[in-house]
Amino acid sequence: MSGESTWELKEASFVKSSAQPSECPKPDRPEYAFIGRSNVGKSSLLNMLVGRNRLAKTSSTPGKTQLINHFDVDDTWYLVDLPGFGYAKVSKKDRVKWMKVTKQYLDSRTNLMCVMMLVDSRIPAQKVDL
Repeated sequence: MSGESTWELKEASFVKSSAQPSECPKPDRPEYAFIGRSNVGKSSLLNMLVGRNRLAKTSSTPGKTQLINHFDVDDTWYLVDLPGFGYAKVSKKDRVKWMKVTKQYLDSRTNLMCVMMLVDSRIPAQKVDL
């Protein structure tokens, strides 16, 4: 069809892992974040979207992503891979800490344009998904 435009990703790269929102990159460009339960596929989806198999680290073990991970896309915007919530092979104290850090991130990032929540369609919605 005439008049259609397409977007082509030119470059995606890892920028930084942050333990706290205050350590995140300067909020000088739009951010689009992925949130969801541990091992739902947030990192895998990010890799698929940018066409790179191993840009965001993945694992079959829940809880691989434990920090706020920023990825630069075309020097224009960020994709953000957030720690998962729910089951992970870590202490309850660590899981609570991840939830707190994620909430602080969501509450504080003035440049956050969209949060994409991933759910596992193979199982019924869990209380933590809501």
